[in-house]
Amino acid sequence: MDIRDIELIEAVHRTGSLSKACGELSISQPTLSKRLARLERTLGAELFFRYSTGLVATPVADYVLARSHQARSQLRDIKRHVELMTSLDSGELRLGVGPIVEQLMLPQVLSRFLETTGDVSVSIVAEDDQTLLRLFADAELDIIVGPFSASEQSTDHIRGFEMVSDNIVAVVRASHPLCGADITEATLAQYPLISPKAQGTVRGQNIPAGFNNLKIVSDNYDSLRSLTLSSDAICMGPRAVFSTQLQSGDLIELPLPMSVEWKSALLVKRETYTTPLARHLVGLFEIVAREVNESLR
Repeated sequence: MDIRDIELIEAVHRTGSLSKACGELSISQPTLSKRLARLERTLGAELFFRYSTGLVATPVADYVLARSHQARSQLRDIKRHVELMTSLDSGELRLGVGPIVEQLMLPQVLSRFLETTGDVSVSIVAEDDQTLLRLFADAELDIIVGPFSASEQSTDHIRGFEMVSDNIVAVVRASHPLCGADITEATLAQYPLISPKAQGTVRGQNIPAGFNNLKIVSDNYDSLRSLTLSSDAICMGPRAVFSTQLQSGDLIELPLPMSVEWKSALLVKRETYTTPLARHLVGLFEIVAREVNESLR
């Protein structure tokens, strides 16, 4: 069985039709039928159930496709590792970041990266934590930085680096009715709550019970800040993403008795980390993380 056989099984599985699979593969239907029959003889099992409405994969075909997916990921890992085994003068890195990391760290990291590297490019994907982990596992990304726990994600094959940690706070506009008022669960419940997606490593306790009026969930902090400034909404998130507005007095942090921490980490495969380019980028993230953490104290 070779890569062309896998592509044939994938095409038939995806289309459920020999004729449609022929169109995708640019081969004739007799040729496809012969190749499929040969494959089934080689494996000693049917790959597809034949129905009048089309073809449906058997458990054997599902198993073959699952294992081929793993094999392709391993091949991509090998290819990427070889590509990265160069100097800082050339190459490409594929970086995935969460939305908060994108705001807090990415501009500082990339500006220094551009100053210290040669003909190097970085492709960036901004996604939620589960999507980043999936792309990382599939070898679609070399490094990911998001709301992860370095200790929980570290394995024999993955190295984790703690990045920024911050307190989750609740903020309102300066002229909000809650500013200077007695805050109770009942008063909190009167106002809409807006928040980023509940994701990743958020640990804490004593979250006020009045926060049960969640109306908008978004990872676009620009939109969340704008809405908070123009409405009576209460917005929750890491203090650092509101730092400019808190310092100017446009937003006010509510004095609530809660203790919630947001943590982030960088994950890189240990083989990838041995390459100069990846090690350099990880080092820059560590430097910026220290600077951000110091500014939050």
